[in-house]
Amino acid sequence: RGEDKVEEEPAEPVDPEVARAEKIEKFKMKGNKAFASGNFEDAIDYFTTAIELDKSNHVLYSNRSGAFSSVNQFQSALNDAQKCVNLAPTWPKGYGRKAAALVGLNKRAQAVDSYAQGLKIEPENALLLKGLAEISPSHPLLKAGGHVADAAEPGGDAEMGDGEKKEE
Repeated sequence: RGEDKVEEEPAEPVDPEVARAEKIEKFKMKGNKAFASGNFEDAIDYFTTAIELDKSNHVLYSNRSGAFSSVNQFQSALNDAQKCVNLAPTWPKGYGRKAAALVGLNKRAQAVDSYAQGLKIEPENALLLKGLAEISPSHPLLKAGGHVADAAEPGGDAEMGDGEKKEE
C-alpha cells in the first residue's frame, strides 16, 4: 500500500541569530551557576563555549577571568581581563578583573593603576574602591570613608553593585 507522507509545517522559522544568542545566554547562565557553586573549572568550560560563539562579548571574558582567578590561573585571568577592557574600555568591572589578576601575579603597582583606571570611569564603584584600599590603603584616590577624592563625575551606570558576588 502507498504511504501518504504528511508534511508538517514548521513552526515559525527560527532566526539563526536568535538561536545563537539563546545558546550564548544558556552557556553564560550555566557558567554563572557553576561559578556561584564553586565549580570554577566547569564555569571556565561554559564561558569558553559561550566565547567561541561570541568573541565580542566583554562580559563573557570578564566572567571567565573571574573563574580563572578563582583557580589561581592568573595569567589566563589577566589575558581575559585585558580582552574585556579592550572590548569595553568604559566598563569599570573589566579594570577590577584586570587588577585582581595582576595582584595574583604579584604585580601590585600595575594592579593599582588598573583600579585607578576603573575609578576614573566610575569614581564611587565600591568593588574598585575596596580592591584599591586592600592593596594601597593610602592611595591618593582614596579619602576618609572609602570614597574617591576629587570625584568630578557621578557614578554613572552602576553595573557593579555593592558587594556583588554574582557574575554578570
